Amino acid sequence: MRGPSNLTEHEQGLMLDLVAELGGSLDLHEVLGRAYGLLSQLVPADHGALCVSRPEGHAVYDWAVAEMPERFFQGYAEMVPHDFVRISVAERPNEVLRDTEMLPRAAMERSYLYNHCRDIGMQLEHVMAVMLRDDPSWHGGLILYRDKRVSFSDRERVILQKLTRHFTNAVKNCRLFGSMAARASLLDGVLSGIGHEALVFSASGAEVARTAGAEKMLRAWFKPTELDAGGLPEPLAARVASLVKDPHALLDPFWRSGALAELKVSIQKLPGLSGASFVMLLEEVPQLVPIPLPWLKVLTAAEIKVAERVCWDNALIASELSITELTVKKHFSHIFDKLGIPNRAALIHMAWRQR
Repeated sequence: MRGPSNLTEHEQGLMLDLVAELGGSLDLHEVLGRAYGLLSQLVPADHGALCVSRPEGHAVYDWAVAEMPERFFQGYAEMVPHDFVRISVAERPNEVLRDTEMLPRAAMERSYLYNHCRDIGMQLEHVMAVMLRDDPSWHGGLILYRDKRVSFSDRERVILQKLTRHFTNAVKNCRLFGSMAARASLLDGVLSGIGHEALVFSASGAEVARTAGAEKMLRAWFKPTELDAGGLPEPLAARVASLVKDPHALLDPFWRSGALAELKVSIQKLPGLSGASFVMLLEEVPQLVPIPLPWLKVLTAAEIKVAERVCWDNALIASELSITELTVKKHFSHIFDKLGIPNRAALIHMAWRQR
């Protein structure tokens, strides 16, 4: 009989195919989905899951494979403290563990996870899992369950252990690509024009690029005498200098008022993007609408701030007032009800009419 480390030709072929799949794409779901199909042939299981933690929190996961009842994932965050599988593999990352190495059988049958699985139609009898970790900023999980009293063998444990580093590398590469793509997309989107103009700077403060309309907008809002040799107004140049001196500085948006609109200048960081450190966004924002005196007696302070910005889009209002877009919508609903006004257009018309 072959030992657990001696694979048949068929198993070796499956493993080679699986490793090839793990390196065949940079789409996380595609990679893990295809690889899991091959893994199921090497290590049969009744249920399985592959997940990667998301930035929102330690108990928030992106489930790339979820061959389990949907109810298992509903409210999973609340189940985390009781999940003996997750607790066990977290203590020994990148090491494949079976249920016998996690809990004694009697303790397992008393566990919340064991009984919860039965409540949702999963007759959990055996489990084998591994936490994938290469970087403190993320971790992944590969979990296999069996409904019958057929434990995972030494051979199957060795097979999964051999594959663990390949799964970990695949997740790392997909995450790295996704992060790079997101930053590149942001820069490309900014420079292509997304409703405002932009200037991009390196960490040293040198201008890297600017959108086609940026210079025109700056000259429309600032006098020639206010611009330096590079065409940047002194107040904005001072902000760039502040960030060069302290990259972690938090700068409030710069505003300049005009007759019908205001210029808003904000700065966003571009961490890790080669050659670029931060981007300066120039946006023309419609002027605030004057609120008639009778309305000031009816509306709350928060509703007045929202009503003044009725010409802005909800996202900008939310950002400026540090509230959610849903809260903005609720404020407008209350404003319309209190003033007997049907919509935003009517609010603008009535506000200027009663000025």
